[in-house]
Amino acid sequence: MISKVVDGQVLQSIVDGLHARNQRIVFTNGCFDILHSGHVRYLTEARRLGDCLIVGINSDSSVRNLKGNDRPYIGERDRAEMLAGLECVDYVTIFDGLTASDIISEICPNVYAKGGDIVADQIPEAEALRVCGAETVILSKVEGMSTSDLASRIKASAARPGDSTKKPEVLGMIPARLAATRLPNKPLLDIAGKPMIQWVYERACGCRLLDNVYVATPDVEIVESVERFGGKAILTSHTHKSGTDRLCEAARKLGGDIIVNIQGDEPLLDSQAIDELAAVMLDHSDIQMASLMCEMSNADELDDPSVVKVVTDRYGDALYFSRSRIPFPRDAASAVAFKHVGIYAYRKQFLLKIAGFDQTPLEKAESLEQLRALEHGYRIRMVKTQFTPTSVDTPEDLARVRRILGGES
Repeated sequence: MISKVVDGQVLQSIVDGLHARNQRIVFTNGCFDILHSGHVRYLTEARRLGDCLIVGINSDSSVRNLKGNDRPYIGERDRAEMLAGLECVDYVTIFDGLTASDIISEICPNVYAKGGDIVADQIPEAEALRVCGAETVILSKVEGMSTSDLASRIKASAARPGDSTKKPEVLGMIPARLAATRLPNKPLLDIAGKPMIQWVYERACGCRLLDNVYVATPDVEIVESVERFGGKAILTSHTHKSGTDRLCEAARKLGGDIIVNIQGDEPLLDSQAIDELAAVMLDHSDIQMASLMCEMSNADELDDPSVVKVVTDRYGDALYFSRSRIPFPRDAASAVAFKHVGIYAYRKQFLLKIAGFDQTPLEKAESLEQLRALEHGYRIRMVKTQFTPTSVDTPEDLARVRRILGGES
C-alpha cells in the first residue's frame, strides 16, 4: 500500500496528474497536534468539496514558532500518520513555514477549506489563494470542539496545585577512562594548562538544559582530577566493555530522567549543540533516543571509515549508520551526506533496556553500537547541528587542539 504521507516532490507529481485529469483538488492546513472529533467532521465536509483532499500540517518547529515551546503535544510524524488514517483524507504533507502559502502556490488547489470563526480575507494564505484562483470555503466550527479551548484546558490541568507534573531531570554524563589504545591517559593530558576532561566538563556545564554534569570513570586518578577543579565524578566498574555500559551503571546510581552521553575527548564541545539535542527530548516525550548530525565539511571524509555517516527518513529518524559512504552518489544532487556526531540522549529506562540486549549482526559488522537500536526496530531521532566535532584520538589531534585552545587562553 502506498503511503498517504508524502513530501513536496511526490506531492507535486500527484497534483500534476490530478490537474491533467481535471479533478477538483481541495487543500486545508493546520497544526492538528490535538486531533479531535471536530477535525474529523470538518475534514469529512472538506472532502465533499472535491475529488481529492490534501492536508498540510505544520512541522514541529513551525508549531513551536506559532504556539510556543509547550506545543506541539504530538510530534509531526504521529500527527501525519493519524490524519492519513482518516478515510476522508487522501494525502498529508508536512511544511516548515509559518503559513502554507508556498504549498498553495506550488499545487494550485481548486478549493481551500478552513474551519472555525475566520473571515476569508484574514486567512494568512489569502494572497497565495488569490494568485492561484482558488475558491475559499469557510466551514462552520463544531461547537465545543475548539483546539485553542482544548489546549487551554490541558495547560490548566497541568498547572493544578499538587500536580506531580515536573520537568524531566536531564543529566550530562561524560564516560572517560585512562586505558585509551592510541593515546594513553587521554582525559588527563594537558591542554593549555587544563586536563582535557576539564575542558569537556566546563563546556558541558555551559548547557542551559543540563541539570547536572558528571564524569563516569573506572579510574581513581580521573575522579581526583575532576574533584580538584570542582567537578562531579562517579567511580564505576573496570569490567565494562563499552561507554554505554559505564553510562548505565552511573545512571542507576544517580537517577535522572534523560541521560545525555557526551564524549570525553571533545575539548571543543559546543554547548549549544547539547542544548539542541536535549530540547528535542524535552519537547517530544515519545522520542526514546536522539543524536546529532552535521553536513560533511570535507570531501575526504566521505570515504574515511573513521567518520561515521548517517541517512534519515523524511521525519529525521535514522535509517542507517555506516563507516562506508552513504548514500551512494549516483545522483549526487539528490541527497546531502551527513556526518554523525557521536553525542546521544536517552530516556533512562530505554538506555537500561537497550544496553541489556546482545550485540546485533550489523552492530558487529560496522562496530557501531547505535545500530543495535535500529536492528531491534527502535527509532533514533537525528538533530541537525552546525557543530562539527574535533575528537582527540591521535598525537596530531592533540597538537592541533593545543594550538586552538592555547590561542584562546
